[in-house]
Amino acid sequence: MKDERKAMKEAVNKTLSSIKPINKHFCIMDYHVDYNLKGMLAEGGNTVLSEVRYFQKHVHSPRLLPNPLAGPGGCSTFNAVTPEGQIIMGRNFDYKMSKCMAMWTHPKDGYRSLAMVNQNHLIYADIRRSRRPLRALGAPYLSMDGINEKGLCAAILMLITKPTHQNNGKPPITVNVALRAVLDTCATADEAVELLQRHEMHDLLGACYHYHFTDAAGISNIVEYVDGKMYVYRQADQGYNLKLTNFFLTPSGTCREKGRDRFERIDCALKKNAIMTEQEAMKLLEECKVYFLSKYKIYHIGTLWSSVYNCTKRTMLLSTGMDFSKQYKLELDKPMKIVRVK
Repeated sequence: MKDERKAMKEAVNKTLSSIKPINKHFCIMDYHVDYNLKGMLAEGGNTVLSEVRYFQKHVHSPRLLPNPLAGPGGCSTFNAVTPEGQIIMGRNFDYKMSKCMAMWTHPKDGYRSLAMVNQNHLIYADIRRSRRPLRALGAPYLSMDGINEKGLCAAILMLITKPTHQNNGKPPITVNVALRAVLDTCATADEAVELLQRHEMHDLLGACYHYHFTDAAGISNIVEYVDGKMYVYRQADQGYNLKLTNFFLTPSGTCREKGRDRFERIDCALKKNAIMTEQEAMKLLEECKVYFLSKYKIYHIGTLWSSVYNCTKRTMLLSTGMDFSKQYKLELDKPMKIVRVK
C-alpha cells in the first residue's frame, strides 16, 4: 500500500507540474495518473456521487469534486474529407463561458488520446491559482471530445430534455465515463456504438445527450436515446456526411430545440462540397459559433473551443475563446507540443 501511494503521488506531481497555460482561454496538461477505467466501469455506478466517491478513493484524495451546476450547453459537430483524402471532424463546444484544457492521456491498458476538457466542470477557472489543484485529476472523466491513437474521434452534445436512465439490466454507465471508455477502448466508430449497446446509459446534469463518432476509415455514426431506447444513425445508411447540433434526429424525440440554424448552415456547406481543408472546416465552425446571455442573466453562453480533428493524422487544429485569429496545432503523438499556425 505504501509503494502504491508513493507511485500515485509521483504520478500526481508529474501530471500537475505539466500544466502549462497557452493563452487566457486554455492550458495543456500531460496526464500520467492511473485513473483505472476498468475499476470505474465496475464500481463507478450510475450517478455523479458514486463516481466521485470511487475516484476519491482510487487517487487517495477527498478533494476531487465535479461541478453539477455548470449551466446549459449547445455544440455542433460534422465530419468531412480533405482534398488529400484525410478524414476530419469539426466540433464547437458551446457552454457557460469558462477556460478549457487540452489533455493527453496514456492509460496502461488502453489507447492513448488527446481530449478537451471544460475547466468549469472542475469548479475553478484557473488551475495554477486554484487552492485545490488536485481537482484536475478528474479531467479524464470530464472529457467532452477527443481523438485516440487509432484515429477514432468522439464528441458529446447536449439536449435540453429529460435525462436518459435506462433499465435493461446491463452494466450501468454515465455519459462522461462513456466518452472516456470509447476513447480508451474503441478503435472504430462501430466499436463505439457496440460499447454503448453493452451498457445501461444514465445521463447527468439534468439533461440528455447524443454522441458523434468518426474514425480513420471515414465511418461516422451518431447515437441518441429517446424514452430509454437507443437509436443509431450511420453515414453508410444515410448516404451523406453527418452533422449534429442540439435537437433529436429521431422523429419521436422531443426537447427544447436549439441549433436548427447551425445544423442547416453546416448541411448547406456539406451539400455544396463535402471536401474541405482543415482551415475551411474551422471557418465553418466560426460561422456556427454562439454567444448570448443566459435567460437567468447570470452568465454568458458561448463557444469555448472549436476543434478540427484529423482522424488520419491524429492531430487537432484548435481555436479557443472564439478568438479565431489564434489557432494551434496539437498532435496526439507529441504530448505537450503545441504549434501556433495562425
